[in-house]
Amino acid sequence: MSTIAVRYCTQTGHSKQIAEAIAQRLGVQALDIAEGLKDRVDQLFICNGMYAGMLDKRLKDFLLSDAKNAQEVINVSSSATGLSTRNKLAKLAQEGGYTLSEKEFRCKGAFHFLGKGHPDQDDLKAAADFAQLVARKD
Repeated sequence: MSTIAVRYCTQTGHSKQIAEAIAQRLGVQALDIAEGLKDRVDQLFICNGMYAGMLDKRLKDFLLSDAKNAQEVINVSSSATGLSTRNKLAKLAQEGGYTLSEKEFRCKGAFHFLGKGHPDQDDLKAAADFAQLVARKD
């Protein structure tokens, strides 16, 4: 049986909402990155957001210290502009010693008037559907 972890880094609460939807579908617990990832896992779903075109420093620190404990890191991101954080995670992968999956999920987030109302229930369902589809079942 594969081991799966779900972690989130959030400034607005959106990544936590998405992480909780994924975790519920996969039957695991969503935890803040402050909890770390000390045990080896097969897959790590990392839910995060883009803030003014940048990653949260806490996320960078987590990826450089703990993501290597995952055989595969799967990016799940939201942003008001719809941009993905995947390229930024990929740049950190070499330094952090982790493997970033080509598979990713991204959805609209909200910031002030941009993307108001997102993530919505459809976004949360789509994130959970994505996770169920890519989660290893061996």
